Amino acid sequence: MMVRTSLTRGWRSMKEQSYILILLFIYRLLWGYFLYRFVRSAVIPVMQHYPTADAGGSALGRLLFYIEGQFALSSDSAVHGWLLMLLALSLLRLLASPFIRAGLIYELHQESKGERGLFFFPGMKLHGLSVLLLSLVEWLLALLPLWWLAPKVYGLLLSSVMDYSKLLTVVPYILAWLVYLYLVRLFILYMQFGCTAGNGMFSSLLIAFQVLFSAILISLVLGAGGLALLLISGLTGIFAPGLSALLVRQLCPLPATLFRMWGVAAQYHLWHSKRFPQ
Repeated sequence: MMVRTSLTRGWRSMKEQSYILILLFIYRLLWGYFLYRFVRSAVIPVMQHYPTADAGGSALGRLLFYIEGQFALSSDSAVHGWLLMLLALSLLRLLASPFIRAGLIYELHQESKGERGLFFFPGMKLHGLSVLLLSLVEWLLALLPLWWLAPKVYGLLLSSVMDYSKLLTVVPYILAWLVYLYLVRLFILYMQFGCTAGNGMFSSLLIAFQVLFSAILISLVLGAGGLALLLISGLTGIFAPGLSALLVRQLCPLPATLFRMWGVAAQYHLWHSKRFPQ
């Protein structure tokens, strides 16, 4: 019942925030265009030299390809330029995300008070820094397991160069880290709800533990929608390449953004129902 109510109220909130959906859709389109240009200019020319088995390449040739790539990463100035540009723009997007979330959460706070208006940009200004600080904590917690996990996975990846079947041994480690990452993001999101509302981060964290099962169900329901979009985009590219696949790929950010915003709104209403029970 709580899950259905939160999803319904989240959908109603989406109707009030359609202008945010359009802004974020344009934002994701621009980012996607940059990635397309980057892959086309920097990645595809390199991968055309990959010695695949169909082209007569051998395991030794693939090993030499990896060695050459590592050498280029350490000595080629052109590669360094591409990587620095990608790093700078990725960092800019990473830093912009907390401000976007702050505007969205502030809009939800105002809606729950019965207010109507354009609160997205004032919310970014009022709560952007506080949400950013909590996001920094989230990123730190997300990276902590990599101190132990990264060397182990790297060793497994190196050993799989000659035998691709060994890649399966990496999957459990990656899945465990993804589950941990999801929980960290969920708890920090609830703390951001409390921080921007001005009524306590840690009490909101306690609420997250209390409604954890319902919160996971909400994520599963909306995550299934996102997965369906991913499958549609991938299958269209495989079975109907060309203009149709391009159109689907260009339109996918709109429903994908919708599901993400809906997820935040649904989690917010789940938090609000516990924090301010009627």
